[in-house]
Amino acid sequence: MTKKWLINAASVAACAMPVIHYLYVVLFWLLARAALGHWPEPGANDPKGFFFGIPATLGIILMLMSFAVVPFIVFLGYRRHKLPVYLAAYAASLVISILLFRADILQITTWIAD
Repeated sequence: MTKKWLINAASVAACAMPVIHYLYVVLFWLLARAALGHWPEPGANDPKGFFFGIPATLGIILMLMSFAVVPFIVFLGYRRHKLPVYLAAYAASLVISILLFRADILQITTWIAD
């Protein structure tokens, strides 16, 4: 029972990795807001300047993992005979993430890309 739960959790996390990355960026933006005492401004507040650049580096790692996780998704989907479902879930997560980054709500995307 525990092994199946772990595989399910890994599957959900892998398929949702692009959205997880976006949520991390929002959380980092809120953390920067708390540290600054005002909303972070693109060009004025460098994301790499907070907490020795560790959160910005972690964001870059999550961004890379959003794409590097595809072989793992294919492997899990093939092994569990649910490859189309896994690929559709990942594609939906990727599209949602791209749309959220393109919407640039409150200039979060502009700030993190600074």
